[in-house]
Order: sequence, then structure tokens, then C-alpha cells
Amino acid sequence: MRFFSLADGSRLRLAACGLWLLFTGVVWAQRSPFNGLEVLPADSTGHYRIIFGGHFHGESTNRSGYPAATLLANLDTINKLGANLFLSTGDLFMDPENDLPRYQRSFFGKLNTPFFNALGNHDEFGIDAKDPIEFDLPFDPGRVSDTVFYDRILVLNTELNDGSLIDDQLGRLRNLGQAIGVRNLYVISHRPIWAQEDPKYKDLVKGNTCSVTGTNFRKDVYPILERIAEHAHVYWISGSMGGSAPSSIFFQEHAKNITYIQCAIRDEPRDALLIADVYPDSVRWSSLPLTGQKLMAPEEYDAAWWAERLGKNGEINWRLLPYLVKSTVLHKAFWWGILVALLLVFVVRRVLRR
Repeated sequence: MRFFSLADGSRLRLAACGLWLLFTGVVWAQRSPFNGLEVLPADSTGHYRIIFGGHFHGESTNRSGYPAATLLANLDTINKLGANLFLSTGDLFMDPENDLPRYQRSFFGKLNTPFFNALGNHDEFGIDAKDPIEFDLPFDPGRVSDTVFYDRILVLNTELNDGSLIDDQLGRLRNLGQAIGVRNLYVISHRPIWAQEDPKYKDLVKGNTCSVTGTNFRKDVYPILERIAEHAHVYWISGSMGGSAPSSIFFQEHAKNITYIQCAIRDEPRDALLIADVYPDSVRWSSLPLTGQKLMAPEEYDAAWWAERLGKNGEINWRLLPYLVKSTVLHKAFWWGILVALLLVFVVRRVLRR
């Protein structure tokens, strides 16, 4: 009779973990719906790399049908990073139906990293799945550790239910409260639903996509995060970021093992992507500036840093003033505003004359 060795035990644990993932509907390898590439597990040392970013259509005035120039200009550098996956925090397109062919030609077809997107308010008619995406990044326990660990990726759709998480999306988080072996949980959402009703953050995210009547984050979601944080680190990364934001990165350790992050670009000098290098015992954060600017460590861009700088724009480039005036006056939104204002004046005058 042959007895199992330690290596056999590791293989059995790995197999058991695989069966658990099979029955819970989570797969080890996930394929990008945008470029068809498959997410690879961590290397033999347990290291893997994730790139984060969002709002890739750039400024809201972009009508080219192409991604932001700052993103395309750095595509070679992004490919050289050799990341295991690229997670977008939403607003990938300006007009998904019409822009998709240009994105495929200029971005998806040239990107050598599996790419996923959290549905944003501009993406609702794109090719991205409307349902949440959930998968794991395991590593070989026989080479790294005697215990099977894995990190969970959960890409949410916060355009549903006006930002509240219910039904399947809330259920997936609840399941993670009892999950065994999860080290790090990365929750990707377009809306920063963790910020809207929190006094510490709500003034920092004005101008972002927010719910009309509030969400169930404080009541239903945050207690689940606290339970998950008892055995894993939760990184919640969002992407809806107003054009007046002082940085492309927001990074705040909210509580023990719960970190709130935002990352989005606007085709502006501040544009940057966020990078996570994950090891068996740590997560090391860095950034990729897209315009050559010098950046601090991501952890420095916290709520206090933002509060000091929010609303303080840089020097005005007066040479751009004629262009800005022309682009404003010629934009259809300007004339819709004029029309509505005239209509209101007409209605008020009619009421006062009675």
C-alpha cells in the first residue's frame, strides 16, 4: 500500500480547491471578452501583476471614437509590463455601439494582456457582460506554500439598481464571507458606492456618477466587507472620477484590511494607471504616469491629500481661451441649456401676468 507524501497532500488540497471552485461556479482561467486572452495564474514564486485604470474614452468632449490619446501613446509600455490582467473601472467607451470597431483596431487588438471592464454609465450598450464577473488567481502550493491560497477578482455592475447591490451581486459578496483560502479580494466597480454616504469621502467625489436616492452600501454591503476583512484584505477599486479631480489616483486605507481606491484618466496631464504587484506575503502598489509626470507613491494620494487640493485648478492657459469658448458655444448641450432657460423664463412670465 502506498502512503501519500507531502507533495501528494498538496496535490489533493489543490484538487479539492478545484472541485470547490467548480461547484461554486468560479473558474480558474478566465478569458477576456475584449481581446480573447486568458488570464494566467501567478508564476512559480507566487507573484502576479494587475493594471488598473478607467474612463478610457478620455474627456467627455472626445468625439473621435478612439480611446484617450494618453492611453494609446503608452500601449507599448503597458504591454512591456507583462501583467497577468488589466482591469478597467468603467466608462470604457463614449459610444460603445459605434466606437467598438475603432477600439478593436487601436487598442484591444494590440493589447497583449487579458482585459476586463466594470460596466460604466457610458458602456451599457457595449459588448461587455451585464452580469458580474468572478474568478480567481491561484498559485502552485507545491512551490510556494503548503496551503492552497488564491485571490478573488469580483467585477461588479453598479449601473444596476441605481448603485445598490442586491440579489446575485450581494450574494457573491456574502459567499466570500465564508470562503476559505482567500488572501486578497479585488472588487472592481464603476461607481464609488463606498463614498456617496460617507462624510469622509462624499465631498471628494462630487461630479461622479452617484445614485439618486442612496444605496444599500452602509446597511448591507459594508458589514459583509468587515466579515471578509477578518481573513482577507479587501481592495475596492472604482472609476467614476470627475474632471476636476486633482489626481488620477485616490488611495485610502479605510479600516483594517479594507482599502478604498479610485483610478481613472481624462486625457489630461494628470493621467496615470495603477499597478499592483502581488506576492505571497504582500501587495506592492505603484503607478504608471502616462504623460511623464513625477508621481508619489499611490498611498500618498489619500483623502487628506485630495481635500487640500480639490477645486484648486492649475494656472489658466489664456491662449486656449478662444478655443474653449468656441467649443462651448458650438456644443449642442450649450444650446439645449439656452433653450431650457428661455422656456423657463417664458413660463414664469406667463404665470406672473395672471
